[in-house]
Amino acid sequence: MLARILMLCALGCYCTPPAMGQRLNQLIVSYENGTIRTVDAGNPEANPDSVLAKWKSIKGVQAVQWDYRLVFHGTPNDPEYRQQWSLPRIGMEAAWNLSKGGRTAAGDTLVVAIIDAGFDIGHKDLAANVWINRGEVPDDGIDNDGNGFTDDIHGWNFSDETGEFPPDYHGTAVAGIIGAAGNNGIGVSGINQHIRLMLFRTEKVSEVIKAHQYMIRQRELYQSTNGKSGAMVVVANASFGIPGVFCREQAVWAGMIAQTGRTGILTVTATANQDMDIDVSGDMPATCTSPFLISVMNTDPNDAKEAGSAYGRQSIDIGAPGVQIFTTLPGNTYGFFSGTSAAAPQVSGAVALLYSVPCAVFAQTLRLYPEQAALVIKQAILEGAEKKPYLDKLCVSESRLSVSGSMAMMTEQCAQLSATDVIGIEQLYPNPAQGEGLVVAYAAPDDAPVYWQITNTMGQVIRKEPLPQPNTWQQKRLYISLAGLPAGAYTFSLFSDDAAAHRWFIRM
Repeated sequence: MLARILMLCALGCYCTPPAMGQRLNQLIVSYENGTIRTVDAGNPEANPDSVLAKWKSIKGVQAVQWDYRLVFHGTPNDPEYRQQWSLPRIGMEAAWNLSKGGRTAAGDTLVVAIIDAGFDIGHKDLAANVWINRGEVPDDGIDNDGNGFTDDIHGWNFSDETGEFPPDYHGTAVAGIIGAAGNNGIGVSGINQHIRLMLFRTEKVSEVIKAHQYMIRQRELYQSTNGKSGAMVVVANASFGIPGVFCREQAVWAGMIAQTGRTGILTVTATANQDMDIDVSGDMPATCTSPFLISVMNTDPNDAKEAGSAYGRQSIDIGAPGVQIFTTLPGNTYGFFSGTSAAAPQVSGAVALLYSVPCAVFAQTLRLYPEQAALVIKQAILEGAEKKPYLDKLCVSESRLSVSGSMAMMTEQCAQLSATDVIGIEQLYPNPAQGEGLVVAYAAPDDAPVYWQITNTMGQVIRKEPLPQPNTWQQKRLYISLAGLPAGAYTFSLFSDDAAAHRWFIRM
Protein backbone atom coordinates (compact mmCIF):
# COMPACT_ATOMS: atom_id res chain seq x y z
CA MET A 1 0.00 0.00 0.00
CA LEU A 2 2.83 2.39 0.86
CA ALA A 3 4.48 1.76 -2.51
CA ARG A 4 1.18 2.65 -4.20
CA ILE A 5 0.96 5.92 -2.21
CA LEU A 6 4.52 6.84 -3.17
CA MET A 7 3.84 6.09 -6.82
CA LEU A 8 0.79 8.35 -6.81
CA CYS A 9 2.80 11.13 -5.19
CA ALA A 10 5.55 10.77 -7.78
CA LEU A 11 2.93 11.00 -10.54
CA GLY A 12 1.71 14.25 -9.03
CA CYS A 13 -1.76 13.01 -8.05
CA TYR A 14 -3.38 14.14 -4.84
CA CYS A 15 -2.24 12.17 -1.85
CA THR A 16 -1.45 12.61 1.82
CA PRO A 17 2.15 11.61 2.57
CA PRO A 18 2.70 9.22 5.46
CA ALA A 19 3.49 10.78 8.82
CA MET A 20 6.94 9.19 8.70
CA GLY A 21 9.22 8.46 5.77
CA GLN A 22 9.87 4.86 4.75
CA ARG A 23 13.18 3.74 6.26
CA LEU A 24 15.09 1.24 4.14
CA ASN A 25 17.18 -1.59 5.50
CA GLN A 26 20.43 0.04 4.45
CA LEU A 27 22.79 2.66 5.83
CA ILE A 28 24.62 5.64 4.33
CA VAL A 29 28.11 5.74 5.86
CA SER A 30 30.50 8.69 5.58
CA TYR A 31 34.16 7.94 6.33
CA GLU A 32 36.85 10.33 7.53
CA ASN A 33 38.70 9.97 4.22
CA GLY A 34 35.72 11.53 2.40
CA THR A 35 34.26 8.29 1.03
CA ILE A 36 30.49 7.82 1.23
CA ARG A 37 29.05 4.32 0.83
CA THR A 38 25.65 2.66 1.00
CA VAL A 39 25.76 -0.61 2.94
CA ASP A 40 23.20 -3.25 3.85
CA ALA A 41 22.12 -3.00 7.49
CA GLY A 42 22.04 -6.77 7.92
CA ASN A 43 19.40 -8.45 10.04
CA PRO A 44 16.65 -6.00 11.14
CA GLU A 45 16.75 -5.08 14.79
CA ALA A 46 13.99 -3.87 17.09
CA ASN A 47 16.05 -0.81 18.01
CA PRO A 48 17.44 0.92 14.89
CA ASP A 49 19.47 3.28 17.10
CA SER A 50 21.61 0.35 18.21
CA VAL A 51 22.56 -0.30 14.59
CA LEU A 52 23.68 3.32 14.21
CA ALA A 53 25.59 3.15 17.48
CA LYS A 54 27.53 0.10 16.30
CA TRP A 55 28.55 1.76 13.07
CA LYS A 56 29.47 5.03 14.76
CA SER A 57 31.88 3.11 16.99
CA ILE A 58 33.86 1.80 14.00
CA LYS A 59 37.19 3.54 13.54
CA GLY A 60 37.26 5.82 10.53
CA VAL A 61 33.48 6.35 10.39
CA GLN A 62 32.60 10.06 10.47
CA ALA A 63 28.80 9.85 10.28
CA VAL A 64 26.12 7.26 9.60
CA GLN A 65 22.40 7.45 8.90
CA TRP A 66 19.52 5.34 7.60
CA ASP A 67 18.61 5.52 3.94
CA TYR A 68 14.98 6.52 3.24
CA ARG A 69 12.64 6.42 0.29
CA LEU A 70 11.67 9.95 -0.77
CA VAL A 71 8.16 11.41 -0.75
CA PHE A 72 7.51 13.86 -3.60
CA HIS A 73 5.27 16.68 -2.47
CA GLY A 74 3.50 17.90 -5.62
CA THR A 75 -0.23 17.42 -6.30
CA PRO A 76 -1.23 18.56 -9.82
CA ASN A 77 -4.87 19.34 -10.54
CA ASP A 78 -7.01 19.04 -13.66
CA PRO A 79 -5.70 21.41 -16.37
CA GLU A 80 -8.75 23.63 -16.81
CA TYR A 81 -7.41 27.17 -16.92
CA ARG A 82 -4.30 28.18 -18.77
CA GLN A 83 -2.92 31.07 -16.83
CA GLN A 84 0.17 31.66 -14.71
CA TRP A 85 -1.29 33.80 -11.95
CA SER A 86 1.79 33.46 -9.75
CA LEU A 87 4.18 35.28 -12.11
CA PRO A 88 2.69 38.78 -11.79
CA ARG A 89 2.13 38.10 -8.10
CA ILE A 90 5.85 37.65 -7.45
CA GLY A 91 6.77 40.58 -9.70
CA MET A 92 8.15 38.81 -12.75
CA GLU A 93 7.29 41.57 -15.22
CA ALA A 94 9.48 44.08 -13.39
CA ALA A 95 12.25 41.52 -12.92
CA TRP A 96 12.24 40.57 -16.62
CA ASN A 97 12.81 44.22 -17.48
CA LEU A 98 16.27 43.75 -16.00
CA SER A 99 17.02 40.17 -17.03
CA LYS A 100 15.30 37.16 -18.51
CA GLY A 101 17.90 34.82 -17.10
CA GLY A 102 20.47 32.42 -18.51
CA ARG A 103 23.79 34.24 -18.17
CA THR A 104 25.72 36.31 -15.68
CA ALA A 105 26.94 39.79 -16.51
CA ALA A 106 30.32 38.16 -17.26
CA GLY A 107 28.77 35.77 -19.77
CA ASP A 108 28.80 32.60 -17.64
CA THR A 109 25.95 30.21 -18.54
CA LEU A 110 23.81 29.54 -15.46
CA VAL A 111 22.65 26.03 -14.60
CA VAL A 112 19.86 24.84 -12.29
CA ALA A 113 20.01 21.26 -11.00
CA ILE A 114 16.62 19.56 -10.57
CA ILE A 115 16.45 16.42 -8.44
CA ASP A 116 13.13 14.71 -9.14
CA ALA A 117 11.32 11.59 -10.34
CA GLY A 118 11.79 12.03 -14.10
CA PHE A 119 11.38 14.49 -16.98
CA ASP A 120 9.97 14.83 -20.47
CA ILE A 121 13.19 16.29 -21.88
CA GLY A 122 11.71 16.43 -25.37
CA HIS A 123 8.87 18.74 -24.35
CA LYS A 124 8.60 21.58 -26.86
CA ASP A 125 8.81 24.16 -24.05
CA LEU A 126 11.75 22.51 -22.23
CA ALA A 127 14.05 20.99 -24.84
CA ALA A 128 15.82 24.26 -25.67
CA ASN A 129 16.71 24.84 -22.01
CA VAL A 130 17.89 21.34 -21.00
CA TRP A 131 21.59 21.28 -20.04
CA ILE A 132 23.99 19.48 -22.37
CA ASN A 133 27.22 17.96 -21.09
CA ARG A 134 29.69 19.11 -23.73
CA GLY A 135 32.27 16.64 -22.46
CA GLU A 136 30.21 13.68 -23.67
CA VAL A 137 29.51 12.30 -27.14
CA PRO A 138 25.85 11.22 -27.23
CA ASP A 139 25.04 7.51 -27.42
CA ASP A 140 28.58 6.26 -28.10
CA GLY A 141 28.67 4.09 -24.96
CA ILE A 142 31.89 5.75 -23.77
CA ASP A 143 32.53 7.85 -20.67
CA ASN A 144 34.18 10.58 -22.72
CA ASP A 145 34.76 13.06 -19.88
CA GLY A 146 35.93 10.39 -17.45
CA ASN A 147 33.54 11.34 -14.65
CA GLY A 148 32.29 7.80 -14.05
CA PHE A 149 29.03 8.20 -15.99
CA THR A 150 28.58 6.99 -19.56
CA ASP A 151 26.48 9.17 -21.87
CA ASP A 152 25.40 11.54 -19.08
CA ILE A 153 24.27 14.09 -21.64
CA HIS A 154 21.67 15.92 -19.55
CA GLY A 155 22.52 14.71 -16.02
CA TRP A 156 21.94 11.22 -14.62
CA ASN A 157 19.16 8.82 -13.72
CA PHE A 158 20.54 7.39 -10.47
CA SER A 159 17.52 5.12 -10.00
CA ASP A 160 18.18 3.21 -13.23
CA GLU A 161 21.90 4.05 -13.68
CA THR A 162 21.39 5.55 -17.12
CA GLY A 163 21.39 8.90 -18.87
CA GLU A 164 17.77 8.40 -19.96
CA PHE A 165 14.74 9.70 -18.03
CA PRO A 166 11.12 8.56 -17.82
CA PRO A 167 8.68 11.39 -18.75
CA ASP A 168 7.45 11.91 -15.19
CA TYR A 169 4.53 14.25 -14.42
CA HIS A 170 6.06 15.71 -11.26
CA GLY A 171 9.53 16.48 -12.59
CA THR A 172 8.25 17.87 -15.89
CA ALA A 173 5.97 20.28 -14.03
CA VAL A 174 8.78 21.43 -11.72
CA ALA A 175 11.15 21.97 -14.66
CA GLY A 176 8.58 24.14 -16.44
CA ILE A 177 8.13 26.43 -13.45
CA ILE A 178 11.88 27.03 -13.23
CA GLY A 179 12.81 27.20 -16.88
CA ALA A 180 10.20 26.69 -19.58
CA ALA A 181 11.47 28.57 -22.62
CA GLY A 182 10.00 32.07 -22.82
CA ASN A 183 9.13 34.32 -25.72
CA ASN A 184 9.11 31.34 -28.09
CA GLY A 185 5.50 31.76 -29.16
CA ILE A 186 4.27 28.54 -27.53
CA GLY A 187 3.07 27.32 -24.14
CA VAL A 188 4.22 28.99 -20.96
CA SER A 189 7.24 30.84 -19.61
CA GLY A 190 9.44 29.73 -16.76
CA ILE A 191 10.75 32.19 -14.22
CA ASN A 192 13.92 31.99 -16.28
CA GLN A 193 13.07 32.30 -19.94
CA HIS A 194 16.62 31.23 -20.75
CA ILE A 195 18.47 28.80 -18.46
CA ARG A 196 20.12 25.37 -18.48
CA LEU A 197 18.43 22.55 -16.54
CA MET A 198 20.71 19.77 -15.23
CA LEU A 199 18.49 16.78 -14.48
CA PHE A 200 18.68 13.98 -11.91
CA ARG A 201 16.26 11.15 -11.23
CA THR A 202 16.30 9.81 -7.67
CA GLU A 203 14.11 7.64 -5.45
CA LYS A 204 16.26 7.31 -2.31
CA VAL A 205 18.31 9.56 -0.07
CA SER A 206 21.52 7.79 -1.11
CA GLU A 207 20.77 8.75 -4.72
CA VAL A 208 20.12 12.37 -3.74
CA ILE A 209 23.56 12.45 -2.14
CA LYS A 210 25.08 11.12 -5.38
CA ALA A 211 23.28 13.85 -7.32
CA HIS A 212 24.83 16.48 -5.04
CA GLN A 213 28.27 14.95 -5.58
CA TYR A 214 27.75 15.09 -9.34
CA MET A 215 26.79 18.78 -9.36
CA ILE A 216 29.66 19.64 -6.99
CA ARG A 217 32.15 18.05 -9.40
CA GLN A 218 30.65 19.98 -12.32
CA ARG A 219 30.84 23.31 -10.47
CA GLU A 220 34.37 22.69 -9.21
CA LEU A 221 35.48 21.76 -12.73
CA TYR A 222 33.95 24.97 -14.06
CA GLN A 223 35.80 27.02 -11.43
CA SER A 224 39.15 25.28 -11.93
CA THR A 225 39.07 25.55 -15.75
CA ASN A 226 37.73 29.12 -15.81
CA GLY A 227 34.56 27.96 -17.52
CA LYS A 228 36.14 25.76 -20.21
CA SER A 229 34.66 22.56 -18.71
CA GLY A 230 31.99 21.62 -16.18
CA ALA A 231 28.94 23.74 -15.42
CA MET A 232 28.16 26.79 -13.30
CA VAL A 233 25.44 25.16 -11.20
CA VAL A 234 24.04 27.80 -8.82
CA VAL A 235 20.98 26.14 -7.26
CA ALA A 236 19.51 22.68 -6.75
CA ASN A 237 15.73 22.21 -6.53
CA ALA A 238 14.51 19.48 -4.17
CA SER A 239 10.70 19.23 -4.29
CA PHE A 240 10.62 16.24 -1.96
CA GLY A 241 11.49 15.21 1.56
CA ILE A 242 10.91 12.81 4.44
CA PRO A 243 8.03 13.94 6.68
CA GLY A 244 8.56 13.11 10.33
CA VAL A 245 12.37 12.95 10.16
CA PHE A 246 14.63 15.65 11.62
CA CYS A 247 17.88 16.91 10.11
CA ARG A 248 19.88 15.65 13.08
CA GLU A 249 18.95 12.11 12.04
CA GLN A 250 20.40 12.58 8.54
CA ALA A 251 23.95 13.73 9.20
CA VAL A 252 25.40 12.55 5.87
CA TRP A 253 22.71 14.23 3.81
CA ALA A 254 22.94 17.42 5.89
CA GLY A 255 26.70 17.45 5.45
CA MET A 256 26.30 17.11 1.69
CA ILE A 257 23.97 20.14 1.57
CA ALA A 258 26.65 22.14 3.41
CA GLN A 259 29.39 20.89 1.08
CA THR A 260 27.29 21.80 -1.95
CA GLY A 261 26.83 25.29 -0.50
CA ARG A 262 30.54 25.78 0.05
CA THR A 263 30.96 25.09 -3.66
CA GLY A 264 28.58 27.96 -4.37
CA ILE A 265 25.33 26.04 -4.88
CA LEU A 266 22.20 26.82 -2.85
CA THR A 267 19.64 24.07 -2.21
CA VAL A 268 15.93 24.94 -2.27
CA THR A 269 13.57 22.39 -0.72
CA ALA A 270 9.81 21.98 -0.42
CA THR A 271 8.26 21.17 2.93
CA ALA A 272 5.54 18.57 3.41
CA ASN A 273 1.98 18.76 2.08
CA GLN A 274 0.54 18.39 5.57
CA ASP A 275 -0.88 20.99 7.92
CA MET A 276 1.77 20.51 10.60
CA ASP A 277 4.52 22.39 12.41
CA ILE A 278 7.73 20.74 11.24
CA ASP A 279 9.65 22.37 14.11
CA VAL A 280 7.74 19.86 16.25
CA SER A 281 6.98 17.03 13.84
CA GLY A 282 10.10 17.00 11.68
CA ASP A 283 10.71 17.12 7.92
CA MET A 284 13.93 16.40 6.08
CA PRO A 285 15.70 18.35 4.66
CA ALA A 286 13.52 21.36 5.56
CA THR A 287 14.58 21.22 9.24
CA CYS A 288 18.28 21.63 8.39
CA THR A 289 19.78 24.93 9.50
CA SER A 290 22.43 25.20 6.79
CA PRO A 291 23.00 28.77 5.58
CA PHE A 292 22.96 27.31 2.07
CA LEU A 293 19.43 25.87 2.32
CA ILE A 294 16.15 27.69 1.58
CA SER A 295 13.03 25.84 2.74
CA VAL A 296 9.69 26.78 1.20
CA MET A 297 6.04 26.57 2.22
CA ASN A 298 3.00 26.84 -0.08
CA THR A 299 0.98 30.07 -0.27
CA ASP A 300 -2.40 30.59 -1.94
CA PRO A 301 -3.70 33.48 -4.14
CA ASN A 302 -4.47 35.46 -0.94
CA ASP A 303 -0.83 35.20 0.19
CA ALA A 304 -1.87 32.97 3.08
CA LYS A 305 -0.56 29.53 3.97
CA GLU A 306 -2.27 26.96 1.78
CA ALA A 307 -4.37 24.75 4.04
CA GLY A 308 -2.44 21.57 3.28
CA SER A 309 1.06 23.04 3.58
CA ALA A 310 3.39 22.43 6.50
CA TYR A 311 4.96 25.40 8.28
CA GLY A 312 7.65 26.15 10.86
CA ARG A 313 8.64 29.42 12.47
CA GLN A 314 12.23 28.23 12.88
CA SER A 315 12.65 25.83 9.94
CA ILE A 316 10.73 27.30 7.00
CA ASP A 317 12.41 30.31 5.39
CA ILE A 318 9.78 31.70 3.02
CA GLY A 319 6.42 31.19 1.35
CA ALA A 320 5.84 31.00 -2.42
CA PRO A 321 2.80 30.43 -4.65
CA GLY A 322 2.01 26.75 -5.08
CA VAL A 323 -1.73 26.58 -5.86
CA GLN A 324 -2.94 25.93 -9.41
CA ILE A 325 0.39 26.75 -11.05
CA PHE A 326 0.11 26.36 -14.82
CA THR A 327 3.16 24.60 -16.23
CA THR A 328 4.54 21.97 -18.57
CA LEU A 329 3.30 18.35 -18.42
CA PRO A 330 4.50 15.24 -20.29
CA GLY A 331 3.59 14.70 -23.91
CA ASN A 332 3.92 18.34 -25.00
CA THR A 333 0.93 19.27 -22.83
CA TYR A 334 0.25 21.81 -20.09
CA GLY A 335 -1.81 21.86 -16.95
CA PHE A 336 -2.18 22.95 -13.34
CA PHE A 337 0.20 21.67 -10.68
CA SER A 338 -0.25 22.29 -6.94
CA GLY A 339 1.55 21.64 -3.69
CA THR A 340 4.77 22.61 -2.01
CA SER A 341 6.52 21.00 -4.98
CA ALA A 342 5.12 23.83 -7.09
CA ALA A 343 6.20 26.45 -4.52
CA ALA A 344 9.86 25.41 -4.19
CA PRO A 345 10.73 25.82 -7.92
CA GLN A 346 9.36 29.36 -7.79
CA VAL A 347 12.19 30.12 -5.34
CA SER A 348 14.78 28.04 -7.22
CA GLY A 349 13.91 29.90 -10.39
CA ALA A 350 14.20 33.22 -8.55
CA VAL A 351 17.65 32.28 -7.22
CA ALA A 352 18.90 31.51 -10.73
CA LEU A 353 17.42 34.73 -12.12
CA LEU A 354 19.13 36.85 -9.46
CA TYR A 355 22.47 35.42 -10.55
CA SER A 356 21.84 37.00 -13.95
CA VAL A 357 21.48 40.51 -12.50
CA PRO A 358 23.24 42.93 -14.88
CA CYS A 359 26.03 43.77 -12.45
CA ALA A 360 29.66 43.26 -13.48
CA VAL A 361 30.94 43.55 -9.91
CA PHE A 362 28.64 40.78 -8.69
CA ALA A 363 29.64 38.58 -11.64
CA GLN A 364 33.26 39.05 -10.61
CA THR A 365 32.39 38.20 -7.00
CA LEU A 366 30.64 35.06 -8.23
CA ARG A 367 33.75 33.84 -10.04
CA LEU A 368 36.19 34.63 -7.24
CA TYR A 369 34.04 33.95 -4.16
CA PRO A 370 31.23 31.51 -5.12
CA GLU A 371 30.37 30.66 -1.50
CA GLN A 372 29.92 34.28 -0.51
CA ALA A 373 27.93 35.02 -3.67
CA ALA A 374 25.49 32.23 -2.78
CA LEU A 375 24.93 33.73 0.67
CA VAL A 376 24.34 37.18 -0.86
CA ILE A 377 21.68 35.67 -3.14
CA LYS A 378 19.94 33.89 -0.26
CA GLN A 379 19.81 37.07 1.77
CA ALA A 380 18.39 38.98 -1.22
CA ILE A 381 15.68 36.31 -1.60
CA LEU A 382 14.63 36.57 2.05
CA GLU A 383 15.02 40.30 2.60
CA GLY A 384 13.53 41.24 -0.77
CA ALA A 385 10.37 39.22 -0.07
CA GLU A 386 7.04 40.84 0.84
CA LYS A 387 5.88 40.66 4.44
CA LYS A 388 2.42 39.13 4.65
CA PRO A 389 0.20 39.21 7.78
CA TYR A 390 -1.16 35.73 7.07
CA LEU A 391 2.38 34.32 7.30
CA ASP A 392 3.07 35.86 10.72
CA LYS A 393 4.97 33.37 12.91
CA LEU A 394 4.68 30.64 10.27
CA CYS A 395 8.14 31.03 8.71
CA VAL A 396 11.43 32.81 9.37
CA SER A 397 10.89 35.71 6.96
CA GLU A 398 7.09 35.89 7.49
CA SER A 399 7.10 36.78 3.81
CA ARG A 400 6.08 35.65 0.34
CA LEU A 401 8.62 35.50 -2.47
CA SER A 402 9.03 38.72 -4.47
CA VAL A 403 11.42 38.34 -7.38
CA SER A 404 11.09 42.03 -8.27
CA GLY A 405 11.87 43.03 -4.68
CA SER A 406 14.96 40.82 -4.55
CA MET A 407 16.13 41.97 -7.97
CA ALA A 408 15.71 45.62 -6.95
CA MET A 409 17.80 44.95 -3.85
CA MET A 410 20.58 43.39 -5.92
CA THR A 411 20.47 46.27 -8.40
CA GLU A 412 20.68 48.88 -5.65
CA GLN A 413 23.68 47.12 -4.16
CA CYS A 414 25.32 46.98 -7.57
CA ALA A 415 24.93 50.74 -8.02
CA GLN A 416 27.11 51.20 -4.95
CA LEU A 417 29.80 48.80 -6.16
CA SER A 418 31.54 50.88 -8.83
CA ALA A 419 35.14 49.98 -9.55
CA THR A 420 37.84 52.65 -9.30
CA ASP A 421 41.58 52.89 -9.91
CA VAL A 422 42.13 55.64 -7.32
CA ILE A 423 40.84 53.77 -4.30
CA GLY A 424 41.02 50.00 -4.16
CA ILE A 425 40.20 47.14 -1.79
CA GLU A 426 42.84 44.52 -2.48
CA GLN A 427 41.80 41.99 0.15
CA LEU A 428 39.05 41.60 2.73
CA TYR A 429 39.34 38.61 5.05
CA PRO A 430 38.24 36.35 6.59
CA ASN A 431 35.20 36.17 4.32
CA PRO A 432 32.82 34.83 5.53
CA ALA A 433 33.77 36.48 8.82
CA GLN A 434 33.06 34.18 11.73
CA GLY A 435 35.14 35.89 14.40
CA GLU A 436 35.08 39.37 15.86
CA GLY A 437 37.24 41.15 13.32
CA LEU A 438 37.84 41.89 9.65
CA VAL A 439 41.15 42.76 7.99
CA VAL A 440 41.10 45.02 4.93
CA ALA A 441 44.10 45.47 2.63
CA TYR A 442 43.55 48.63 0.61
CA ALA A 443 45.04 51.31 -1.58
CA ALA A 444 44.15 54.99 -1.09
CA PRO A 445 45.73 58.39 -1.79
CA ASP A 446 47.43 60.37 0.95
CA ASP A 447 46.33 63.80 -0.22
CA ALA A 448 42.58 63.57 0.53
CA PRO A 449 40.38 62.43 3.41
CA VAL A 450 39.15 58.86 2.95
CA TYR A 451 36.35 57.20 4.89
CA TRP A 452 35.26 53.61 5.35
CA GLN A 453 31.74 52.39 6.01
CA ILE A 454 29.66 49.24 6.33
CA THR A 455 26.13 49.09 4.87
CA ASN A 456 23.52 46.34 5.01
CA THR A 457 21.52 44.97 2.08
CA MET A 458 18.89 47.67 2.60
CA GLY A 459 21.52 50.34 1.96
CA GLN A 460 21.50 51.48 5.60
CA VAL A 461 24.85 52.67 6.95
CA ILE A 462 25.83 50.58 9.96
CA ARG A 463 29.21 52.20 10.67
CA LYS A 464 31.18 55.06 9.12
CA GLU A 465 34.62 56.35 10.18
CA PRO A 466 37.63 58.11 8.64
CA LEU A 467 40.67 56.00 7.80
CA PRO A 468 43.26 56.27 10.56
CA GLN A 469 46.25 58.55 10.08
CA PRO A 470 48.83 58.51 8.66
CA ASN A 471 46.91 57.67 5.50
CA THR A 472 49.71 56.82 3.06
CA TRP A 473 50.20 54.21 0.37
CA GLN A 474 52.36 52.26 2.81
CA GLN A 475 49.58 52.16 5.43
CA LYS A 476 47.68 49.38 3.65
CA ARG A 477 45.95 47.36 6.35
CA LEU A 478 42.96 48.17 8.50
CA TYR A 479 41.47 46.06 11.29
CA ILE A 480 37.74 46.50 11.89
CA SER A 481 35.88 45.09 14.88
CA LEU A 482 32.64 43.32 14.00
CA ALA A 483 31.49 42.93 17.59
CA GLY A 484 27.73 43.30 17.80
CA LEU A 485 27.21 43.08 14.02
CA PRO A 486 24.36 40.60 13.28
CA ALA A 487 24.83 37.74 10.83
CA GLY A 488 24.10 38.67 7.23
CA ALA A 489 25.48 40.11 3.99
CA TYR A 490 27.12 43.54 4.05
CA THR A 491 29.06 45.93 1.83
CA PHE A 492 32.39 47.38 2.97
CA SER A 493 33.22 50.66 1.23
CA LEU A 494 36.15 53.06 0.98
CA PHE A 495 35.40 56.48 -0.49
CA SER A 496 36.67 60.02 -0.88
CA ASP A 497 35.01 63.02 -2.50
CA ASP A 498 35.51 61.71 -6.04
CA ALA A 499 36.26 57.98 -5.82
CA ALA A 500 35.02 54.83 -4.14
CA ALA A 501 35.60 51.08 -3.89
CA HIS A 502 33.31 48.41 -2.51
CA ARG A 503 33.42 44.74 -1.55
CA TRP A 504 30.74 42.34 -0.31
CA PHE A 505 31.34 40.28 2.79
CA ILE A 506 29.35 37.82 4.89
CA ARG A 507 29.05 37.94 8.67
CA MET A 508 28.35 34.43 10.00
